[in-house]
Amino acid sequence: MIKLSDYLDYLYREVIQARIKVDEQSVELAKKYSEHEYLKYFRVPRFTIPSVKLEIPLKINELDAETKYNFKIDEGTYVADVNKKIEEVNLKNKFRIKPMTKQKLRVFNFTELRRDLEKKDYYFIKQVDESINKIDFIKKINVKSNDFISPSKNAELEKKALDHILKDSLRKQLSPVSSKLKNIFIDPDTTKEADKDKVLIKLNVEMVEEGLRIAKLHDENGKEFEEIVFE
Repeated sequence: MIKLSDYLDYLYREVIQARIKVDEQSVELAKKYSEHEYLKYFRVPRFTIPSVKLEIPLKINELDAETKYNFKIDEGTYVADVNKKIEEVNLKNKFRIKPMTKQKLRVFNFTELRRDLEKKDYYFIKQVDESINKIDFIKKINVKSNDFISPSKNAELEKKALDHILKDSLRKQLSPVSSKLKNIFIDPDTTKEADKDKVLIKLNVEMVEEGLRIAKLHDENGKEFEEIVFE
């Protein structure tokens, strides 16, 4: 995993090295022409690379960013989303998790939870999970678990499933407002089978040639100085 800026710097240096090798070949060829009985009267061929266009597939591994969220939560929407997920999990795993109601939210001190989250409203945080993962829904479920989980051999698995559902639905209630992107970490290898579901992008890069030279000049006092001349 490398930073995108480091990868672009690597590509730039590789193109420069290719250009250097081309110029070195031109110089070697010019020497041979100059030593040849007839070729010394001919113009030495030289090919340039005025621009290089690259289309590169990349895999985004990680974004180093901080995001502002709006933590305004609608209880009705939250309950509906939780119940939809509970129904799906129950059907898939043959669980018996009881549905959520607005009254049951009191088990989790939901009003207090919402107030704690809204204190961070419009604050920059690295990841929304920093706030949500601190919520111990499992502990709160244990306080009055009969509201959701009936005693059975699957009780612990059901508690963990409900904990995941409650946090996942809470994430959907939070709206990102703005972000500060610091670094993008990428992987140039996009051929792995395990990476099929990763975020892939195509990076289109065009490098246009611009020449420069350093000229040595003298000022009015005869002191030598250098000047960069762009061509």
